[in-house]
Amino acid sequence: MGSCRRPATDAGRQPGASPASAGYKLPWDRPVAMEFRRLVVVTTVATAVTALLGVLTATAGAGLTCEARWPLCDGAVFGLFPATFMSAIEWVHRLVAMVTGLLVVGTTAAAWRGGRARRVRYATLGALLFTPVQVAFGAFTVMVREFVFGYSILVLTLHFGLAAAILGLLVAASVWTDAAETPVTPDRVRRAGLAALLALPILMVLTPRLLVTFGNLVQLVYYAAGFGAFAALTAGALWARELDATRVAAAAGLAATVVVVQLVAARRAFGDAGQIVVLALTVAAFVLAAWAVRRSHTPSVGRVESVGD
Repeated sequence: MGSCRRPATDAGRQPGASPASAGYKLPWDRPVAMEFRRLVVVTTVATAVTALLGVLTATAGAGLTCEARWPLCDGAVFGLFPATFMSAIEWVHRLVAMVTGLLVVGTTAAAWRGGRARRVRYATLGALLFTPVQVAFGAFTVMVREFVFGYSILVLTLHFGLAAAILGLLVAASVWTDAAETPVTPDRVRRAGLAALLALPILMVLTPRLLVTFGNLVQLVYYAAGFGAFAALTAGALWARELDATRVAAAAGLAATVVVVQLVAARRAFGDAGQIVVLALTVAAFVLAAWAVRRSHTPSVGRVESVGD
């Protein structure tokens, strides 16, 4: 596997190049870099919280409250505020989504104005471009009188899939920002894999309607564990790529994809066949994550060649 990335040395610096352009972090740049790292992490966490609130809104049946209006609701000040507890759930989800959207805008602006690495800039830009589309899908699911297709399986699936895509892009931006500041080590890959391995058994036990009733609280825990596993596996895959561990990265990336497919399928899993499919996907993700963790312990981790080569 590849060695960790290091700042350019004096020998490798081009004549006349400034320390900053050669890859050094000047003393006055470090606080700015630290603030950006924190901003990316906060935006990523806010995105995950928004997605979980969306799950809660759907499971509680609050998505069709607010008199099927958007962006207004059904309460005081011409519908600016909610009138009932159920519409308050939808209202809070919208409020948090708005704040998260502003964070995405701010993070993207900071990435581009601050001259961050190209991959960081484009990851944040991707999240920014997806955000208005995600907002539109959210509006469709509420305004069922104007958009009869709004609460269809297709729109709901796309709405959930976009949430996962935005979260994945922000996780990538967080990982790449961190990798530019601190050395990437095999321990990070292992810790990310182990975090996923802790979350995936929760998904197995809470497989929809298999062992437990898939109520509101169970679904919230289920999707919290699912998003956690997805984020951990995505981070592990990207850290493995930093180390040129192509096979570990591929296994972790595939496991992250399987988790998203499983989370989408879980919303439509009815009957024995649906439960078995969701459980099988969970087991597949667990096996892939376990393999990635095991391979990350091999002596080749941290060297130039890929794991297993």
